[in-house]
Amino acid sequence: MMALGGSCLVFLPLFGLPGFELGLALSIAVGLLGGGVGIAAAAQERRVIRGEEPRLQTLPRPEHRGQAVALALGTALLVNGAVLVPPFLSSTLFALFSTQCDPFELVGFYPLLTVPSAVLSAAAGVLCGFWIRRPGRAVLAYIGLVLLSGVHTAWPIIAGPQVYAFNHFLGHLPGPLYDEALAVTPKLLWFRLETVLLAGLLALLTAVSLDVKEGRLTRPRPSLGGWVLLALLVGALALLEGNGPALGLRMTHEYLAEQLGGVRDTEHFRLHYPRGMNREAVERMARDLEFRHHQLSQFLGGGPAERIRVYLYKTEEEKQALVGAGRTQFAKPWLAELHINDKPFPHTSLHHELAHVMAGPAGSGPFQVTTRLFGLWPLMGVIEGFAVAADDPVQGELTLHQWAAGMRRQKLAPDMRKLMGTEGFYQSAPSRAYTVAGSFLRFLADTYGPEKVRALYAHADFQKAYGRPLDDLVTEWERYVDALPLDEGAISRAFLRFRTGALFTRACAREVARIQKTAQEALASDPQEALELYRRATELQPEEPTYPMGQALALDQLDRTTEAAQVLATLAAQPKVKEQPALEAEVVMDQADMALRLERLSEAKGFLERVLSLAPSPELTRSAQIKLASLDSPSRLSTVERFFRSRQEELRLLYLSQALETARTDPYLNYLLGRRLQQVGDPTLAVEYISRALGNTPEPLPEAIRREALKMMVESSYLSGDCGAVRHEVGALPDFGPAFRKAAEEWQARCDFEDAALHGPLVPRKAFR
Repeated sequence: MMALGGSCLVFLPLFGLPGFELGLALSIAVGLLGGGVGIAAAAQERRVIRGEEPRLQTLPRPEHRGQAVALALGTALLVNGAVLVPPFLSSTLFALFSTQCDPFELVGFYPLLTVPSAVLSAAAGVLCGFWIRRPGRAVLAYIGLVLLSGVHTAWPIIAGPQVYAFNHFLGHLPGPLYDEALAVTPKLLWFRLETVLLAGLLALLTAVSLDVKEGRLTRPRPSLGGWVLLALLVGALALLEGNGPALGLRMTHEYLAEQLGGVRDTEHFRLHYPRGMNREAVERMARDLEFRHHQLSQFLGGGPAERIRVYLYKTEEEKQALVGAGRTQFAKPWLAELHINDKPFPHTSLHHELAHVMAGPAGSGPFQVTTRLFGLWPLMGVIEGFAVAADDPVQGELTLHQWAAGMRRQKLAPDMRKLMGTEGFYQSAPSRAYTVAGSFLRFLADTYGPEKVRALYAHADFQKAYGRPLDDLVTEWERYVDALPLDEGAISRAFLRFRTGALFTRACAREVARIQKTAQEALASDPQEALELYRRATELQPEEPTYPMGQALALDQLDRTTEAAQVLATLAAQPKVKEQPALEAEVVMDQADMALRLERLSEAKGFLERVLSLAPSPELTRSAQIKLASLDSPSRLSTVERFFRSRQEELRLLYLSQALETARTDPYLNYLLGRRLQQVGDPTLAVEYISRALGNTPEPLPEAIRREALKMMVESSYLSGDCGAVRHEVGALPDFGPAFRKAAEEWQARCDFEDAALHGPLVPRKAFR
């Protein structure tokens, strides 16, 4: 059954490779079923020992108990190991002849996940088979061992900070699916060593307890050598368990707090942050936490009574090693804690993750989220949609509802009726599912009040909460978002943002994720390696334009700019690019950069004008306008060229500063310098240059750049601790749409909150007093 079933798995997405997914499936199967083989082998060996059947009486009886156990265990291992071979061969051949994927990309996962589970299940099965004569009861005993291992697996996840799982019988889950780039880690090696040692201990206990005349277990009677081996195995297991947090086998709150090092308490939070973090950055985070708590308390009608623990990690790698989720931010409402990566202020994920924790009192079941089936089955569409609705983010100058509307007009939106159910969320691309679910629940909150959404959160019973079925409410929301005015540029940007499908829908998804990550890291130091990696990614996913664009960047880094321009020209001519204006704008912008490198100014001008005609993202629009305005000024063009090309922040600031010595009123250079100063942490100085950019100059800024400069003035004023200027700037803002107004008014809301709750804004320390 396992050999055939495992071989058939290759026709499912991600299982057609002898890597993580197939290894996990087979480790679960052999962990559950392999014990039955061990029980049968022990029962057969007992028949031989007792001579119960005529056909077995001619076989030599084992003279030593170790020999009897070795025969039974060897038989079980042979069968358990043999059934793992056909799926491995099938997946390898399938990958070689039916896909372009590298069958050995993650091949290390297969033996590491399956073989130790096969060994342990055989040893545990033999123990149960010799211990209990009746096969049915022996199977129940084995199931008890598996369930006991489940407690050992689940407890650190339920009571501790980690989201990765280790189970000696069933294998290993490294963390959330959103972390797509996987690799074999030292902690997996340590864990599988522990599994093999545990199997050895069970086999030894069976050997020293077996009555070789009756074929059953009795009181252990080890020899001197047996005592020594038993002590070594128990000692090794105790050593591994005792150092579990350090080896990554599990994580505790105490060890995690020690590793991060820094602690800051506020009224509602205990913040654990990386040791050595800037004091002002810590204070900013503390204020951000209290402000978001205030916002969510108003939306949710309160929050948990206990102090919320927040764990802040310096890098994705640190977070992956400690708790098992590198790129993914996560919360544990039942523990009133959340785990986030360090990001520039204001933190883009904090509001969302904190919403999960503060919604806990409205949730159900032991984990305080939306559940059904006795509080054990989570409804992720409602859980994540509720957090997005509470956050109500503005991204790329579009509101949450506008993004949902653009997605629906691009035919990318998941079916909301399925998304709110038990399994539809897992079948959709995360970015799409989060956005539309959040828009739907935010619509319900704004239309019918947040109280009904809180009532809905426990069990997602729409009929009970609203007196109407889900279908009616979804239809009402669809009419609302479909009626929102949205220009073609916004609709096209929705395609660009949400075009990537779910992990299970992409060819060679794990391999490509690893390639992309490695290529991005290699681009600056080894562009030749990055070029080869991007070419490989293009072969695997030819429909994705990101990888040819990466090839062009690598070729440019290798001073092969003419070849880079040819790659981009070929890409720009493809129908899939021309059909989507926002995507075409990205490609054409890269073409403009290559033309500038080659000093083909008229060609670059044509590309930049083409970018602006495609109504791209605000970021791309501003970059195109700055570069276009620089074409008529050689000195400005030289500065802008070096500014965008350099990766060193100090050099970028120096280029702009030197250029402004001879062009003090240049609005574009002042805008760029003000923007960089704010981003590197000097908002007070940034205000000076942004004011110059917005001043009365012979060459006024285009509207897109002026809009961004006005937004930066508000932000920089707040970061400078000047709330009076914040209120003045917000009051004088032109009407740039609801998203712009909402984002700007939040800075004023921060000032109002800090004046009332924190005795005023945070004023940065000066270099000299």
